Amino acid sequence: MNTENDFQPSHSHTEINNGGTIDNTKVQDLTDLPNDLFLLISSYLTPQASVLCRRVSRAWFAAFTSADVSWNFMRWHFPRSREMRRAVEELGENPDWTRIFANVARRYYHLRAAKPRLVEKIDVVQESLAPRGPIKGVAPWNRWLRWTDHVSAFQHRDPTWCMDDGLLVYQETISGHYVAYDLETRHRYSVPFDGADKTVRRLRLTCGVLIIEWCERKSYHQLNDQETVHRHFATAFDVVRRISTSTSDYESEIRFTWDITFRSEWKIHFLGLPLNNHDRFFSAHTATHYALYVWQPNRSPWGEEDPLEQLTIWDIEKPSEYRPSLDPTGANRPTLSTSTSFSSSSSQSSSGSGDQQGPEVINRFTWRDLEFLDLRQRHTPRLREILLDEANVYIHEEDHRWLAGQHSGLTPPRHHQVRCTGIPFHGTGPRWSDECCADGDVHMSFCPRAGSLARVLDDDNRESRAPGNRNLWPGWAPCWRHEEFPYLTVADAVDADAGVRFIARQCFVMEALSSFVLPKISVREEEQGGEEDDEVAEARFADEMWWDLLAKGKIVGDERWVVGEDGAGKVTVVRF
Repeated sequence: MNTENDFQPSHSHTEINNGGTIDNTKVQDLTDLPNDLFLLISSYLTPQASVLCRRVSRAWFAAFTSADVSWNFMRWHFPRSREMRRAVEELGENPDWTRIFANVARRYYHLRAAKPRLVEKIDVVQESLAPRGPIKGVAPWNRWLRWTDHVSAFQHRDPTWCMDDGLLVYQETISGHYVAYDLETRHRYSVPFDGADKTVRRLRLTCGVLIIEWCERKSYHQLNDQETVHRHFATAFDVVRRISTSTSDYESEIRFTWDITFRSEWKIHFLGLPLNNHDRFFSAHTATHYALYVWQPNRSPWGEEDPLEQLTIWDIEKPSEYRPSLDPTGANRPTLSTSTSFSSSSSQSSSGSGDQQGPEVINRFTWRDLEFLDLRQRHTPRLREILLDEANVYIHEEDHRWLAGQHSGLTPPRHHQVRCTGIPFHGTGPRWSDECCADGDVHMSFCPRAGSLARVLDDDNRESRAPGNRNLWPGWAPCWRHEEFPYLTVADAVDADAGVRFIARQCFVMEALSSFVLPKISVREEEQGGEEDDEVAEARFADEMWWDLLAKGKIVGDERWVVGEDGAGKVTVVRF
């Protein structure tokens, strides 16, 4: 392996006079210069040119593949790259900077040009048309954008896959098993979730915890003459990236593997929910907490019309082997006051003791609490998503001037209104509120917050972000949706540490007026300084990439890749 002392051509080929000047008669090539002068001149080369210089001659190859020179190239050109940020924990004591620089230079060449190096397609199980299939997602609100005769989606259905930190979780089409696909090593790991006789409603991976929300395919009881209720549960798995060191004859490289283990299971609704497109629930989680908002039409025979609403917070930090889905009566549920042992031969396959309390509800916000907090949705819901941090839950809402449909508001805003309301897990206050309506000004800055992108990528705000979330602090209103109004940001993927952001935007009005206006997906990279006034370079992908990535209105990724879903229901992995 190359070391810092491998490249020292200056001391053997160059003579320095007593006056401190270089004897030009001895300098016949760039590599004959002293090391500091060589580095000074090389700093003006682009990363691609630096790699191509290795092909000039043997002397140039030795010089430009030196570990010291390659490390300086990384420090100059890619200081915010993943390799530089995680060199100590992922690359070992003696990283091969020569190989690393070549790979990173190739990656950023494709990233900055918005040109995929490789496009990978993955078959995943999609939602079934049957009401009791393997996957039945939660329906979004019945509202869409409409202007004259042109209609466009405002919210999309959840995809049947999820991804975080380069690990893609989905259900295989052939085996029917859930797997976790490491995009970096291309290894697949089994997820210990048995999907037999279960209908998955949603799955989500974040903060090192995978949560699968599901219900039993067999109905639990009759709700009324036409509807049946299915018991709904959530199963949590710990997803841990572990170092696996492999030693060869030449070097010892650090490799990683994933451990996916069962943490706990809990019932998310005390009675159950019908499998239909009317009852809806939104959820979010961190490594320690889980939040669920439930919205149900009122089926009361007494003429009450307002829908039923409730927000519940769980503490899910404590593991437990107890599975309530295997104990319908709750007779074997562990408690803090008792120390009950569960037989390993029991049909429930549950074991544990009183100290394995598992998930527990820490607060319930009824419809009265939500009304007091100005969060009750009623018949014109505005809720978009729920986010969490260490001690608070944040409700993101949005409304649009051109919304139509059953759940659209009766008094639309001037443009596009977004709002965030934050409340602590315990109690009903104090309440945090942040709102923006993109009203604009004489300078055509429709979002009055000029630095919305800078806030997303700002290094100074990293400590205030939600755990495991590389995006902005969840307490801000989602101005990213209208930061270039009238363009609507359908989805974005932010790698704030690298200063990279993928953005998918659609101009609804312009598309309605002209068939030549197409939606666009682009990548933005912040300069090295990280200041608000730094220049941000943007490159636009080819038009066909929209149809490869945005069928479900969701993209995820970082500086290495961006992942979405195409119109045929296949997951698209765009590698750089």
